[in-house]
Amino acid sequence: MKLTSIILPLFAALMINTLSGCSTSLVKRNVDQDFPLHITSQTPAFIFPISFHGVPGNPTEIGLAVTSAAVSEHGKSVISGQQLYKLADNLSWTLGENMRQQADNNSMTMTGGAEKYTQELEEKMKILTGKLKDLGVIKNKNYTFKYVIVLHIDQASGIQVPFMKSVTAFGGILDMETYNIVSYIEKDITLADDAILAQMPVEMNKIIVKLLSSPAEV
Repeated sequence: MKLTSIILPLFAALMINTLSGCSTSLVKRNVDQDFPLHITSQTPAFIFPISFHGVPGNPTEIGLAVTSAAVSEHGKSVISGQQLYKLADNLSWTLGENMRQQADNNSMTMTGGAEKYTQELEEKMKILTGKLKDLGVIKNKNYTFKYVIVLHIDQASGIQVPFMKSVTAFGGILDMETYNIVSYIEKDITLADDAILAQMPVEMNKIIVKLLSSPAEV
């Protein structure tokens, strides 16, 4: 075994431990919303197909790994549409950016320039929900999602460490009845190039838990 094959994973692990102490996380919750959110197998939340910008590796594999982890964590109380990513295009990025702008302005409503993207989301959700019903994932033919989890991953600015990637996850939960932002998160994540498939599901699960939970629970 080459020495480099031992040193590089050890170096990556050391850098993750070092940089994780410098990572930042911001969570905002709508004061008019009760937490934790009430989701069950009968009233599940929907994870909108996530786009991964700046994340090395196969985005399809990463997305499906995140999906599997979310199902393991939350059971049938969440349904992921990652397998339908081609039908969603890159909307998670556009929605995430607009949610970020609204949250930065301390607004939890998708109004102004953000409103047109909620209309696009509404149309996409009709297509995605219909497809899930056709596939038998949703048994109740009259069901519509109230809560949609929209997240986007983008490469973080700043210095990148060899064999590592710094990314920022941002987005949150939208109420499809009001188009209010229920909760918003922005979190920096440090990934090792050779451990992304293992790391991303864990990190995304932490984010989803934070978005769903009350502040006292996390």
